[in-house]
Amino acid sequence: MIDGGTDTERKANPSGQAINSFTLHATLIERDALRHTPAGVPILRGCLEHHSQQIENGVPREVRLETDFVLLGDQAGLLAAAPLGTALIAQGFMAARSARSRQAVMHMNSIEFVTER
Repeated sequence: MIDGGTDTERKANPSGQAINSFTLHATLIERDALRHTPAGVPILRGCLEHHSQQIENGVPREVRLETDFVLLGDQAGLLAAAPLGTALIAQGFMAARSARSRQAVMHMNSIEFVTER
């Protein structure tokens, strides 16, 4: 069905565009060197690790995953300076790595560093 989603999705998003929003509490486990696009925009690529317990069909489920990420702009510089093992909340969307690879990559729009209590 190529009509912009279900009735429920359309009510939640009246523009008719498909919703692709992703928030993840994660740990920074890998990162490349900070680079810049040809236009001079900072860009950082790396990997996040997530551990949690979720409820699936009424049953607790242990969730562990890793996802590659891309972060552009000023926050890329902040994350490039953070030590590996830093906890954060990342918000963004998921997209294919490239036209040839359908592997999902998180494109982060914002990050919030989390201090452990």
